[in-house]
Amino acid sequence: MKGDNVSFLKNMTACILLALLICGCAGHSKELLSRDHSQMTDDEILTYFYELSDEIDRCENASNKTSVGIGTGLGLGWLGIGLGLSQGVSACNPDELRQRRIEVRMELQHRGINP
Repeated sequence: MKGDNVSFLKNMTACILLALLICGCAGHSKELLSRDHSQMTDDEILTYFYELSDEIDRCENASNKTSVGIGTGLGLGWLGIGLGLSQGVSACNPDELRQRRIEVRMELQHRGINP
């Protein structure tokens, strides 16, 4: 019985960490979109352009993954085993990020900077 408790705690900890990771990644996209690129210096806006590109790549790759999960449970004296298959849900919107990157690219061209 003690081994079941340890296994349950490990699974619960893994689920909590995964949820925090997903929330943190979604927050990074929102943080990028909240920045005002028109007020940035040349170096800052160039760095911002590359951050947007990296976030678009991360966002697209994260949303296309399929995951398989196996779980166990104990209830009313029965041991249950489950198998799940799911398609990843995007934690961010790559279209919004792409639109912002286009705006930033236009600002870079206006400043005479080529990324």
